[in-house]
Amino acid sequence: MKHSLIILISFLLCGFSQTARADVIADFHFEGTLGDKIGVSIEFAVNGDMVAVGEIVYTNHKNPIRMLLVGVWDGDEYRLNEYKLDGTVTGCLYMKIDDTTYNTPEMTEGTWINYKTGKMYEMKNMEYIGTSSNSFWDYGTQETIEGDYYFHQWDTASNSMVIGSASFRWAGDHKLDFEILNDLEVSYISSTPGRPAELRPYTYNDFVYEKCSYVFEAHFFKNFVVLITDSEPENNMCGDKNLKIDGVYFKMKNEK
Repeated sequence: MKHSLIILISFLLCGFSQTARADVIADFHFEGTLGDKIGVSIEFAVNGDMVAVGEIVYTNHKNPIRMLLVGVWDGDEYRLNEYKLDGTVTGCLYMKIDDTTYNTPEMTEGTWINYKTGKMYEMKNMEYIGTSSNSFWDYGTQETIEGDYYFHQWDTASNSMVIGSASFRWAGDHKLDFEILNDLEVSYISSTPGRPAELRPYTYNDFVYEKCSYVFEAHFFKNFVVLITDSEPENNMCGDKNLKIDGVYFKMKNEK
């Protein structure tokens, strides 16, 4: 299945479950600097659906700052976004890693960018430490998937923050009705009445849904869901040739 990373400039601007370890197809831990002075530790792993999750740690501080990383591998490079706790993107990481031989994996190219501020740093002196700790992975479960989600994205065209939303509600065993709005692309899609999305058997934390020839994937983690488009815009039969709901949507906390 073709996996496209819209989690990039146009879109983001920019512990494992028991079954997750076998699902890992790439796993890295590098340490080095952004530019010449900003010390970082970068860890991430990629599952069989090409979704990458990890963390970046800013090590220069007395109390190191830890940030969530989420993105994908697009067949050429790893592209991950750095998130604050409220789900806003604070940086975008682009990395090319050569792990095709039996030698130690090498980061051949690496760049960190903040599209809001214009700051850009080359990743330097990136030393391969080993595989990641995987402590940042936590797949969605029956108890955590249902609910409302949101994302914050910086739009360079309007020079402003835009938001989107997604809601998922149980519609039977391992079935979900959904409604998704991606305001960055001004795109909207909902499940067809009487035809909910069905979570994939055995894992029950992701699904693929097709509507009017528009196809997308949803990958659920405990605190967020990753949405990825699998179809080409020109194949959409619903009339909206710009339909794209790609994004990392964070779970809204229930206020009591």
